[in-house]
Amino acid sequence: MTDHDLLRAYLFDRDVDSLDAFVRRYQQSLVRFAAKLLGDPEAAQDVVQETFLRVARHPRRLLKVDSCHNWLLRVVRNVGVDHIRRVTRQRRHTEAAAEQVTESHRQRQVEPSAEVERAEIEARLQDEIDVLKPRQKELFHLKVTEGKSYREIAEITGLSVTNVGYHLHQIMRQLSTRLRDAREELS
Repeated sequence: MTDHDLLRAYLFDRDVDSLDAFVRRYQQSLVRFAAKLLGDPEAAQDVVQETFLRVARHPRRLLKVDSCHNWLLRVVRNVGVDHIRRVTRQRRHTEAAAEQVTESHRQRQVEPSAEVERAEIEARLQDEIDVLKPRQKELFHLKVTEGKSYREIAEITGLSVTNVGYHLHQIMRQLSTRLRDAREELS
């Protein structure tokens, strides 16, 4: 059954099994995206649950879209951004302390060997991804993790395709520069 068939069955026949099939179809992808966006698997579950509650309350909205997956990703993004804003307001002082710990971790010297160097660069890459601004992190994960095209990312985020390309170029250049600096520090 197509997405729209499942939603119609739920909407018109109150077939909860159809809604359940629809949820199972996209849940894993949405949780993965939300977890990457938020950096918190538990919060990701909450965000995705809220997204599916919106589907259950207003299934007609999805009957009007071409790609249910892109619509769901956009809702997850919006709910996730709201979550990030709430958490940011509540934990500003905690983040400042965490940044100090992260900075001291970066300054530690590690004896270079192929395995240790690779692990250090992977950790550094994750650190650099973690400190990206929420919009940058979102674009990065939509492109790299979800494999979305610029057009799809534009649809999900509300940016223009050109803007998506520009931002992704800037993000990749920024990450590349920081990782090159990390390799030089290890040498």
